[in-house]
Amino acid sequence: MEAIPLSEGDLRWVFPDLVEVGPVLAVLRLAEARIGRLAGLLGRPGAGLVFDHLPGAPYAGLSALAELEEVSFHVHVSLPRDPHRNVVRPPPPWQVDGEISVRCDAIRDCGRHEIETVESAHDTPLDAADGVLAVAGWLFDRGRAEPHASWRKRDVLSRHR
Repeated sequence: MEAIPLSEGDLRWVFPDLVEVGPVLAVLRLAEARIGRLAGLLGRPGAGLVFDHLPGAPYAGLSALAELEEVSFHVHVSLPRDPHRNVVRPPPPWQVDGEISVRCDAIRDCGRHEIETVESAHDTPLDAADGVLAVAGWLFDRGRAEPHASWRKRDVLSRHR
């Protein structure tokens, strides 16, 4: 999987039938700025939207991540999947997900533990971009709402076996 910055990729990887790129790109740049501000607050500037692109594949996801050692703030937009075969199917809808998570602290690290999540489905590319902007705003607000170390205390799976 290749991470390609928003400015270097093709929005049609996520929105295959997109005709007017400008309005969608403008909203996604606003979302990218919000994630960038959150990353700056976390002391890790430079976070932005990237295409999660598999070379040679016609489709990609779009995501942004702002993180510290204690906590990660993530937004992702993806094409729908066939629930029975778990393969990408033509949109709409697009799924927009937001997640705040912490790294597993157990002896056997199982990955990340979700602390808070939001998700929504969108029928148009512009609506999906607005969804990304809304999630970026939610992540920014949640990232300022409490001390970063406090997210670990909310991990109900902490030290699980």
